[in-house]
Amino acid sequence: WRRLPEEGGEARSAEWAVVTGERRGEVRPLSAKAAELAESFELMATGEALEAAVRERPELWAELTGLRVYARMTPQGKAAVIRELQRQGRSVLMCGDGGNDVGALKQADIGLALLAGHGNVNTTDLPPDKGSEGGADEAQAPAQDAEALLNEQQSVLAKRTKQATQARQKFLWDKQKELNALHKQWLEEEVEARARRGDTGFMAQAGAVKVVLSRYTAELKREMKDYDQRHGNVYDAKAAQAEAGTQGKLAGALEEAEKAQASQGLPMVRPGDASVAAPFTSKAPSVKNCVDLIRQGRCTLLSALQQQQIMMLNCIINAYVLSALSLEGSRSSERQMMASHWLLTTASLSFAYASPCDRMHPVRPLRSLFHPAVFVSMLGQAAIHLFCMVTAVHMARAAMEEGSAAREAGWSGPSLKDVSEFWRRERLKRRGLIEKDEEEDWTQMALQMWSQPFLPNLMNTVVFLVETAQTVAILFVNYKGQPWMRGVTENRALFLSVFIVAGSVAAAAWEFSPELNGLIHLSPFPDERFRWGIMALVGATLAGTLLWDRLCVALFAPEIFRATVQSARQTTFAGDILPIFKTAGKVIAVFAILGTGNLILAGLAFFWYKKTHREDA
Repeated sequence: WRRLPEEGGEARSAEWAVVTGERRGEVRPLSAKAAELAESFELMATGEALEAAVRERPELWAELTGLRVYARMTPQGKAAVIRELQRQGRSVLMCGDGGNDVGALKQADIGLALLAGHGNVNTTDLPPDKGSEGGADEAQAPAQDAEALLNEQQSVLAKRTKQATQARQKFLWDKQKELNALHKQWLEEEVEARARRGDTGFMAQAGAVKVVLSRYTAELKREMKDYDQRHGNVYDAKAAQAEAGTQGKLAGALEEAEKAQASQGLPMVRPGDASVAAPFTSKAPSVKNCVDLIRQGRCTLLSALQQQQIMMLNCIINAYVLSALSLEGSRSSERQMMASHWLLTTASLSFAYASPCDRMHPVRPLRSLFHPAVFVSMLGQAAIHLFCMVTAVHMARAAMEEGSAAREAGWSGPSLKDVSEFWRRERLKRRGLIEKDEEEDWTQMALQMWSQPFLPNLMNTVVFLVETAQTVAILFVNYKGQPWMRGVTENRALFLSVFIVAGSVAAAAWEFSPELNGLIHLSPFPDERFRWGIMALVGATLAGTLLWDRLCVALFAPEIFRATVQSARQTTFAGDILPIFKTAGKVIAVFAILGTGNLILAGLAFFWYKKTHREDA
């Protein structure tokens, strides 16, 4: 829209006009539908034109979604546009850097304040290493490549920041060397001046040292302040131009907003007026942070969602496990709980600290725990886990009976009656043995947890292995991954920890190390048939929950399923799978070297790794 000129002191209406391109000058009436015009043009309106248009036709408020640019808007106009978009059911993100954006930032659903704008980070300039020949072509890049250009610009800014930090640190070291050379001269001059005034002795020398140190600190602060004032910020393209000399690196125009006012002359980050009204503030004066905010917000949303799923499923499984063991007169072993939680700690941490992807996917993720794709999936996963656990407990109970087929075949493990009798005797032993004045400190109690008496039995072993496998399945299945956060193969810590735990369950079931099994109180299985039956339940709880979850997503959220499949197809062996094997090889090599007990070999391996890593960087 453009506003028509006034006639006779009366403001006229607005009209659609083509202002760029070959069809420049063409005019459309105000009655033309914005949705139809948006198919051929990018629509823009100034604040005055919008006000004049809606004054004549109030129903035009409903066509605001067709406009792409709102120019020269007043603070009240910005807030009115956001309010109308919200009335239409839209969620609005607003970013601004000045006091005239405060009203709109408060009205918007999401407010992002930018520091007082400087440099050219919001222009179409390309990163300097791209050259100037392709600038015109890149300026017309498709919309789908805009985020890639933003990511490239961000990497360039990060590189400039690193170079600027290194140059500033080198200047600091050089200046310290100069001042250190003058330190002795200043001290001699101060001592001689005090001697001429008749001030001698130990206190005179101590006072001279204090004065010289104060002078040294003041000179260093002044030099660093001058350096910060002479050199530009990393957001200015001119800052990338190198000059000769130490102080010439990354030289550019320094803005007054970055003047050094903090201790030791460091530049202070001072928020703009918009920070008062916005919940988020960006250190960089770039609209790119709107994209970062959306990507990180999606990742945070999914992290909270998957944490809720994990908590619910773990509570259901743990409730049944505790009930089943308690009814049979048994309980979990402290050693088993320590071993499993040590292995799962890394997986839980890497699960919680998932990072967003570099590209923002057009499909929005699920945001409610009660969405059918999530809720029905959780119900099905809980049913599968409980079925496998109940079946495993039933198999263990049947094998531990006095006249079971396993005992007739020669297995001599403890029965449920033996386990119950063992814990009854232990309770009698402990009762009354520790008086109030003989209570042990917490450190001794913690150390004794490892040596607590326990009777390894088949029921406890089966429950421990199946429960650990189900915990792995919960983490693996409910991790959302691509296309909104790093996938399972990209999250190396999560993948390796889950893989190690799953492999440890299989190794414990097949008794690869009987000594280790005995150390964590695992009882041998009666026969191979029983072993394969338990491992079949472990495989069913892993594969069954995975297939059920993906089926629920495909049925109730097909667009999410298609986006996930599309991201999975982009997985490559060289880029995604091979690095995992390299990381696993490094971990195995570290444990192998540490297992030798040779500290010299470990030190040589560490220095070799640091050297090769530095050369690769």
